[in-house]
This record gives sequence, C-alpha cells and structure tokens, in this order.
Amino acid sequence: MMKFTNSKQVIDKIEVKKRNGLQLLSLKAFMEEVGNPHLQLKCIHVAGTNGKGSTVNAMNHVLMEAGYKVGTFTSPYLETHHDRIRINDTFISDQAIVDYANTYYEKWVEHDLSMFEIDMFIAAQYFVDQKVDLAIFEVGMGGDRDATNIIFPMISVITNIGLDHMEFLGKTYVEIAEKKAGIIKAHTPLVTMERRQECLDVFANVCKQVDSQMIVCDDPRDVYVDDMLHFTYRDMHFNQQTLAKYQAKNSSLAIEALLQLRQRELVTFSDQDLHQGIRNAIWKGRFEEIQKHPRVIIDGAHNVEGMRALVDSCREYDNIRVLFSALADKPYGEMIDLLMEISDDITVCEFDFPRAATAETIAAGKDVKIIKDYRKAINELMDESHILLVCGSLYFIAEVRDMFLKKGESTLS
Repeated sequence: MMKFTNSKQVIDKIEVKKRNGLQLLSLKAFMEEVGNPHLQLKCIHVAGTNGKGSTVNAMNHVLMEAGYKVGTFTSPYLETHHDRIRINDTFISDQAIVDYANTYYEKWVEHDLSMFEIDMFIAAQYFVDQKVDLAIFEVGMGGDRDATNIIFPMISVITNIGLDHMEFLGKTYVEIAEKKAGIIKAHTPLVTMERRQECLDVFANVCKQVDSQMIVCDDPRDVYVDDMLHFTYRDMHFNQQTLAKYQAKNSSLAIEALLQLRQRELVTFSDQDLHQGIRNAIWKGRFEEIQKHPRVIIDGAHNVEGMRALVDSCREYDNIRVLFSALADKPYGEMIDLLMEISDDITVCEFDFPRAATAETIAAGKDVKIIKDYRKAINELMDESHILLVCGSLYFIAEVRDMFLKKGESTLS
C-alpha cells in the first residue's frame, strides 16, 4: 500500500487522473462505499460560465460575517492546489490531504476517479470532519455531469450562460444552458442572473418539471467605481472593495440567493452582516490591483463574455496597456478584438502550460506586439504613465500573480 508523506506527492499522483467517461457512476459508487459524506452537508450549488467564484466568495463572506463556519469548493486554483478547498477562507492543510490520501488512495484507484472527483470527495469529507455549518460548491464545468452534482443543495445558483468549453458542453447557448440546468434539483429554488430568453426558457422548463421556483435577479442599479465599487440592489446600497464594475452583478446574485435562503429560514444574518460581507468580498485574480507604482491590474477573463465584462469595466481608463495570453482552445481572436476597444497597445506572450497557445498563434492577423517571455514583457511594459492590464487564462494570471508576490513589490505582500 502506498504511503504518502507530503501533499506534493499526493497532488502529483492525482493531477494526472482524467475523467473516465462514466460520468458520475464511479464517484457515486465510491461515495456510497465511504458513507456519502456529501449528503451530511447543508449546501449551496453554483454553476454558470462566468462569475461563479466571485458569487461563491460573496456568499461566503456574508455567511462568515454572520458567524457561520463555511466550507467552499472552487476551481481552478490560483495560488496552490489547496485553495480549492477552504473553511472560512483558510486553505485545507497539507496534513489533511496526506491523511485522506493515505486512507483512501487505493479506493480512488479502484474506482478510477479523476482528479476533480477526488478533490470533490476530499472537500466533502473535510467539511464533514471539520463540522462546517454550510458548504458552497462551485461547479467545475457544465453541471449535469460535473462531480459536484452529487450534492442536494438548499438552493441552486446559475450565474449566466456563455460560449465556453464548447467541445464538451455544446455549440449553442441553449445546449450549454441544458447542461448547466442539470444542477436544478426537485423542490429547490433556482436563482439566476441570466438574461437570454432562450436560456431562461430552458431553466423554467426544468424548474417546472421538478416543481422548483425560478427567481431571475434584477440588474444592480447606480453602479459606479471611485476607490471601490458602489451599487444598489433591492433598494439597498452596497460598497465592495473592488474596482471591477462587473462584480456588481455577481454580488447582486449572491445577495438574492442569500435573501431567498433567509426568507425560507434556512440561514440567518442581519442586514449589517449582508453589507459588511459584500464589502469584504475580494476575489483574487479578478480585476485585482497587484501593484500600485507602476499600476498593474490582473484579470482572469478567459472567454468572450468574461472579456466583454472586463472591457466594460476598463472603459473609463484611457491609458491602458494590455498583456494577454490564452489557452489554445479559447477564442483569443475575439478576445483581442474586444481588448482593442480599450487599448491600441496590446502585447501577447506565452506561459508554461501544456494547453497554452503560442504567441504567434494568438497574434496571427492582429495588430499586436509579441514578447514571448511574459516576465520580460511585464518589465518592458510597466511605466508610471500607463496602467498595465495583464489578462487571459487563469493559469497565466496565477503565474503572473506568483511572480509579483515573490518579487515582494506587490500591494498584496
């Protein structure tokens, strides 16, 4: 029997484990064998194309403010594999990962579980063992066949539908909506910020079939940014420590979901908890100012809808330089076209990841500069007269963020 002594050994072993094509059958069989820890949790389930992590984070901070012990499961990770699994914003420990691996690794192999399924199990078991009050699970991809879809939540949340992961989820908004609607459970309310009628029709049809209420959020009003974000939702004015206008929608969705839960007496919190939690909800890697002088902002916009939201948040700045990189399967041409609406100074680069696109591929046919090494590019592009916006793949953003933290020049250190 394999014996692990540190979490790196565990992660190296599980990161190579791919989906086995059996959807959730293997995971469900394994969970049944180990006592179904996920069924012992009070859960919230969050799906959608963009804004999932931000919505989870906003709910998490409000519930923490109200005194709850909250587990969160999100992906992909930004700093370390451990940050997918947190309790009250503290990452799971090395020792916990090692202990779970030493107890269950043989069974993971026996059931041919993927990395994401293993992470899902560890999260559920860890939350049970640590006696959390509530757990919020973010869907990895899609919804119906995602590893998180074994839970039975108190409420389901779908942020929006965009064209991403199309090789797995479908070629149209409706096809993708059908996959994401798979998280809707019987007699469990759905809250969404989606606006496309054809997608809302999909959600409404599923809700009707399973006798669940669908709540479509209003848009936030009076949205503006000075040194922080301001917006009004349900006639309540909120402040949030972010410069991203797009977070107003994600936070409004989180607020609506929480108010629905409070109305049903499934959670309790004060209006003060709500305001303070939203104010404190900072989500790393999303319009994050990582250095003040010269000013550098990073954002993990990695699909067309996400990039459009980022560009809209940048329109009030007229001195932006852009450094961009993407995975090979993303619509980088369309994303560059959007970035050209806010900057005529765009550089593309590369980063070390198996699925990353080459700089030449990204730049093809576009009026952009190429500096392959992103470290060199950042050093050349930074100056006091410009804001440097570094954006694209979350894997790229994670590398850049780590570089600034290690340099010790970041506003975060």
